[in-house]
Amino acid sequence: MERRHLYGATFGIVGLLLAGIQLVHAAEQTDVAIAIAVDGVPFALLGLTLSFTGYWLGSSAEYDPDLPRIAAWAVGGTALFTAVAALMLFSQRVATGTVPRVMYTAIDGVTVGAVAGTLIGLYDARSHHHRRQLQRERDRTEAFARKAADLNNYGRALAQSSSVEEVGAFCIQAVSSLLGYDQTTYVEVEPDGERIVSSTVAGVPDGEIRRLARHAAAQDDVVRIQRPGDDTTVATPSGSPDLSMASLSIVLDGAAQTTGVLVTVGDIEAELSSEDEQLLELLASHAGMVLEQLYRHRGPQTSASEPTE
Repeated sequence: MERRHLYGATFGIVGLLLAGIQLVHAAEQTDVAIAIAVDGVPFALLGLTLSFTGYWLGSSAEYDPDLPRIAAWAVGGTALFTAVAALMLFSQRVATGTVPRVMYTAIDGVTVGAVAGTLIGLYDARSHHHRRQLQRERDRTEAFARKAADLNNYGRALAQSSSVEEVGAFCIQAVSSLLGYDQTTYVEVEPDGERIVSSTVAGVPDGEIRRLARHAAAQDDVVRIQRPGDDTTVATPSGSPDLSMASLSIVLDGAAQTTGVLVTVGDIEAELSSEDEQLLELLASHAGMVLEQLYRHRGPQTSASEPTE
């Protein structure tokens, strides 16, 4: 049983018990239906409020870290109201024959205190939840700012690159810095073949990398995550998926006949954040402009040095 289910069930059971006790006490004091409704129903509804709170806490994971805090506030409120009710009753020198009435009043204090404490606990939990959200947003913004600064540095380095090999090396470093992935290959894709320019990939055949690069170059997406079993997975001649791990591809348009593709393999997350995707698209744009100039100066290529497998 998950923790929130345990806390939710506890609140629900306590609420039902208090609601039932209130109705029993109201029935014990009088036989008049209206009096029972006026005396017992409001406090019974307060008890059922705890049950509803328990159901809500048990079905929502939003306040999981705050469950002990909510329970502590509920217990504290119950103890406080019970103590106040007891002090008020005994300060009036309760007679011997009024002990049942004392119990009724004490249960009323328990019910009101439990509800009041729970409401305060929920308010406190909500404030902590909001604070955590702000902290996550601040961390996310700071992380994006750091990555943007790194990308700016790589953009300046790319602008000063004098060869395709330098562009590929800087792009591989940028992917590692921005995403933390350390197995990336830069591949030139041409109509008659693919050439691996720079690579930090180990344990994956070059033919698999070249096929992934050609497949990525044929797609419309600049940034694309490909996972085993996807319909878009490149197939070997036998028809089975050619890679047992996920891959990330980034297309760098360099020239009409040559397309640069970054292929990252390994433990790739299911999806990229919108910020990371934007940064990778900016990297692809910077690198693409530099590659276009380099390919123009290098002149037309006859063919890629490594044929497609």
